[in-house]
Amino acid sequence: MNLKDIVNAFGVAGFEDDIRAIVREEMEKHADEVLVDRLGNVIGVKKGGKRKVMIAAHMDQIGFMVKGITDDGYLLISPIGGVHTNVLRSSVVRIKTENGFIYGVIGEKPPHLGKEKKNVEFKDLRVDIGVDSKEEAEKHVSIGDVGSFEPMYMEMEKRIVANSLDDRVGVYTIIKLMEEIESDSTIYFVATVQEEVGLKGARTSSYGIYPDVGIAVDVTHATMPHVSKEDVPIELGKGPVIGVGSVSHPKLYRHFLKVAKEKNIPYQIEANPSYSGTDADIIQLARDGIATGVISIPERYMHSGVEMIDKKDLENTISLLKHAFEKIGEVNLSW
Repeated sequence: MNLKDIVNAFGVAGFEDDIRAIVREEMEKHADEVLVDRLGNVIGVKKGGKRKVMIAAHMDQIGFMVKGITDDGYLLISPIGGVHTNVLRSSVVRIKTENGFIYGVIGEKPPHLGKEKKNVEFKDLRVDIGVDSKEEAEKHVSIGDVGSFEPMYMEMEKRIVANSLDDRVGVYTIIKLMEEIESDSTIYFVATVQEEVGLKGARTSSYGIYPDVGIAVDVTHATMPHVSKEDVPIELGKGPVIGVGSVSHPKLYRHFLKVAKEKNIPYQIEANPSYSGTDADIIQLARDGIATGVISIPERYMHSGVEMIDKKDLENTISLLKHAFEKIGEVNLSW
């Protein structure tokens, strides 16, 4: 398994078939049991002690749906998840159809022809698939087909740049953890669906599993140009991020801190006073409540075609989770 294959697999929220097949195949190499629930979450189980621990990362990506075709063959689209129009402009996209992928571009007016609007609405975007009429376009694409960025993956000396690192890097993390883990608890590794459109997969899987502990692995914003460090204090290369706040059980939070310090794993702390924006927000509310925590990987340029992470942060996130899960069954969760 490699990160590139995980990142490049198609899987817009609600249409995760391709990435689900890859995740299922990888989990079956290491888990005692693998199942796919009715909503499409992939759940791999490694049996251990009495305590049930769920670790979740979402496998869906942001994208768009074809909602119409103009008379001259351009596609009209609507967003799936948090997609900004400025990010899609001047990008290459792929659309999954009944007959495979087709490719198109969301073009931009050249500066020679006057200034383009600084911000445009989705209704203003057009996908050009290289045809001249609605009749031609309908031979290739149908209303309801979905698409996203054309995949790209690039490794720098210290960094990785790709689209859909949110949250395929989390999926990669839990699979690597599954390969290496030794735990005193029974661990449920869950690649969730439809996080980008309302945390739906986490809601149903946590209800079905009903774990004692639920940990979400996701990405979080890291410092980047034109963004104040006061607004985004997390940095690339400084280690995994341990969330603190209402969604993080204080005893789990302290457990992760203790492990990081004992194992000399660099870490950062992120304040999540009300919610974390991850699957943990909904896992916490399953049935009569779950003790939850959030571990995040710093990322620049989230929800764009050029998301960036640091290789060391990824390695240290896997290491932190591996050591923290060894004796997570001993954490006293009573108040």
